Amino acid sequence: MHLSYPPVVKRPALLHRLTGLNVKEFEVLQEAFSAQYDQQVIQPRLSAPSRKRAAGGGQKGALPAVADKLLFILIYTRIYPLLIIQGMFFGMAESKACKWVGLLLPVLDATLGEIHMRPKRAKGRSLEEIIEELPELKELGVLTDGTERPIRRPKDDQEQKEVYSGKKKRHTKKHVTLTHPKTQYILAASEEAKGSKHDKKIFDEANLACATSLPIRADKGFQGLEVGNAVVVTPMKRKRKKKGQPREELTPAQKEHNRELAQNRMSIEHSNAGLKRNRSVSEILRNTRKGMSDFLMMIAMGLHNLRVTMRASYQL
Repeated sequence: MHLSYPPVVKRPALLHRLTGLNVKEFEVLQEAFSAQYDQQVIQPRLSAPSRKRAAGGGQKGALPAVADKLLFILIYTRIYPLLIIQGMFFGMAESKACKWVGLLLPVLDATLGEIHMRPKRAKGRSLEEIIEELPELKELGVLTDGTERPIRRPKDDQEQKEVYSGKKKRHTKKHVTLTHPKTQYILAASEEAKGSKHDKKIFDEANLACATSLPIRADKGFQGLEVGNAVVVTPMKRKRKKKGQPREELTPAQKEHNRELAQNRMSIEHSNAGLKRNRSVSEILRNTRKGMSDFLMMIAMGLHNLRVTMRASYQL
């Protein structure tokens, strides 16, 4: 059976399992996706100097409707099948499936940016910009954490060392995100970094500014972080008075501080898990094109934000 939108939409549970979106979310995305597809694909073809055929002429392809095209690329990012399997789903050859993936991924990325779901880059931003958009963050603060995705082991020895994550014990690429503490909405994301780079260093290189005493809650990897006048809250660690001696136990007040911080930071852990519903960022990266890892991660974040925005269970 070849997949297409009309029969799939009649089974909402199947649509949700294939794409990660419900019918309403799919329809909202489809409207903007159609406009972006026309802008990026159709109009350049129609305006080509050598074109003779009128719009809509010629043989109909395996993905005739915009809804089918959106279903195709959402299934790819959600399930991340081999291209030969992706082609079998939609009745086309592996080479055609590869061509459609390369054509539709930029359209999906631009669509998520157009509807303001794809998070902005953190580099060079002021946290006041984020507070202006979401005033409740002035009291709630923001959460930050790193998230990693596995990649293939590089052949180059130097590259292997740079992308090897000692924490994950595998080769990875990573992002550091800023997240809303209540809704799990991803507010901003860093540039992609290699797995060996420390989370705090990635955050430092983002050059964020903050003129207010905004709380930023983070894990132990961000100890010593400074962001303007922001108040960075990290867990208390047991310390030694002298080298070789056992670490001192935390006081009840310090343990309570760590417990409250862990409870408050649970939201960003759920956020990282939410974006990794897309297997294209949780499985080992197979796309060798430069920048594809970062591309897929930003799309996964945008789709997560779409779910967060439209589902009542995520709201305050």
